[in-house]
Amino acid sequence: MPSIPQTYTISDFIEWFNKNQLVLAPDFQRGSVWTPAAKVFLIDTILNDLPMPQVYFRTKVDAVAQTTVREVVDGQQRLRAILEFSSGKLRLTSKAPNYKGKKYIDLDPAEQEAFLSYKLPVVQLLNATDAEVLEVFARLNSYSVKVTPAELRHAEYSEPVKWAIYEATRDWSQLWNKYHVVSMRDSVRLKNTSTIAEMFMVLENGLDDGGEAAIGKYYRQQKKKDEAHFQPLRNILDDTLQEIINATADSLSETTFYDAPNFLVLFAAVAFVNNECPTSRATETLQEFRGVGVDWAKASEKLAHLAQAFEEDQAEEDNTSPYVGFVTATKSTTHRLSSRKPRMETLVRAIATNGAE
Repeated sequence: MPSIPQTYTISDFIEWFNKNQLVLAPDFQRGSVWTPAAKVFLIDTILNDLPMPQVYFRTKVDAVAQTTVREVVDGQQRLRAILEFSSGKLRLTSKAPNYKGKKYIDLDPAEQEAFLSYKLPVVQLLNATDAEVLEVFARLNSYSVKVTPAELRHAEYSEPVKWAIYEATRDWSQLWNKYHVVSMRDSVRLKNTSTIAEMFMVLENGLDDGGEAAIGKYYRQQKKKDEAHFQPLRNILDDTLQEIINATADSLSETTFYDAPNFLVLFAAVAFVNNECPTSRATETLQEFRGVGVDWAKASEKLAHLAQAFEEDQAEEDNTSPYVGFVTATKSTTHRLSSRKPRMETLVRAIATNGAE
């Protein structure tokens, strides 16, 4: 059973499909389950000439009849989306921002040509039996790195909650590329989407227990919400992040406040004193500070002191330090309420207009 890596253009796939030489749903493939949003996102990938994963064929060659049939053993949903768009049955949405509202026929000739000539990487399993196909995928999976919870959610969900979080993660790329709030290594594994997801959770429910289990629960709870539900949250997220970046990037970007755990709590504190998130167990004792706004002149100085205390590990060196609670909580399990609450209380008092001097 030879396996032959090759590339084929989209126009090749269209031709095979029209000639009944392409089988999209053999016994070992699922039926069509992609949502319109997922299909549009794939077409946007192609129109922007970005890479996509390999497609696997079982290529059946009949030497007597002199015919070739290609059964898609992995990638049929990608190919269905491509064929649906090329036949004019799929209209692009905001998931393809540069092509919103367009069908294939609405592309200009150069864009159509680029679409049809886009090359898909393919591995052909020549005249493979079912057993051989299964063996190939068993071996491929045995070498796979275990997916992160964030990667699993990105693969599992196609509802607006996923896209709202993904698009915010993409649009705030400076957090990962410039400030490294989440490292590039972790961002490749989509862990930056977890940080953005927790920001949405803060704005919707207030700061509470976090971590991957809580994020998964949030996705499940929001699964049926439409795009209109998330747009106001996104607007607040954008405003809050911009306020933080404008006020702190020059002075604090190399400190603990630009590591994801404390950046998230700082985000929650700013949202709370700006009256942009509900009361939660982390803020039930802080009602006097709700809606008073941030005094950034005072806040910058106090945050710098807190960052220095953490760097100097004042929890170990000086148990009388006024910052010992913050330092100790930062060093503990950072996604639990028991750690987040004391940090939240410290930060709200540090940044609020009517906070302690």
